[in-house]
Amino acid sequence: MLPFKSLISSQQLTPNIIKLIFAATDTMADSIVSDGRIDLLDDKVVALLFFEPSSRTMMSFQSAAQRLKAGMVFAQNASSTSFEKGESLEDLIRMVESYADIIVMRHALPGSASIAAQTSAVPFINAGDGGNEHPTQALIDAYTIYKEKGRLDNLDIVFGYDSLQSRSIHSLSRLLSQYANNRFTFTGPAELLPSQSMLDELRAAEVECEVKSQVNLHDGYDVAYVNRLQEERFVDRDLFERNRRKYRLTRPDVEGSNCLILDPLPRIDEICTEVDDLPNAVYFKQASYGVPVRMALLAMLLDKM
Repeated sequence: MLPFKSLISSQQLTPNIIKLIFAATDTMADSIVSDGRIDLLDDKVVALLFFEPSSRTMMSFQSAAQRLKAGMVFAQNASSTSFEKGESLEDLIRMVESYADIIVMRHALPGSASIAAQTSAVPFINAGDGGNEHPTQALIDAYTIYKEKGRLDNLDIVFGYDSLQSRSIHSLSRLLSQYANNRFTFTGPAELLPSQSMLDELRAAEVECEVKSQVNLHDGYDVAYVNRLQEERFVDRDLFERNRRKYRLTRPDVEGSNCLILDPLPRIDEICTEVDDLPNAVYFKQASYGVPVRMALLAMLLDKM
């Protein structure tokens, strides 16, 4: 059981809550290995409401719900429904809550998750609201780091390459800012470095933050968290084209370092495929943790754990 009805932001996830979610995730991972399914939600219905294109997140939540034996209703292209005809988000949420026991929503508008959660009478999960946040991805990322490094504190972490627009970077950096002695280095094109307000927020949490145009992963970094340039959020197309292949990890960048390589995916140009077979390239393992993490969240928000 969690101390909140809905998950909107990674800022809700304190170290104590994360510890509980990780324990539940371990239980779910074990159930997948032993039985494939666990009937915790066989009397519940999960609504998946996606206004933006999604494959990984959508299928991960579908798999999580199915493995918990929940029923599902979903709209994978919700923007083409009555919402396109002018229906308000609030009205749509009021309708969907009558069909399901919990709502999972992705939306292109930053802040839409907060509006939906405040409207909904049933629990709500933010599966990404524009360039704002993606808290379930942050949990998956943190779980991966914990499994590989054994800790979430005292880490030197590189974030690249679109810290300005990446909701995954926003959420993970906020989550990890709650742990002691973490140091963040942001790298990428000057126009895509984190906003001053984001840096101020992290520094107020006593995180040591640095901004660099380039980094060397052999310089003692523990984790490199790289995300594609967010093509769909670019207003300046030339800026995207100039930088899309300029910032990418190659095998020599990674090989021989002790730096864990994470990517929330999809991969476009940010990591060369020659990196994939290196032992510290864990982004596919990271993706596999999505199902048990989301199983744990669904069960806990519905008071089944």
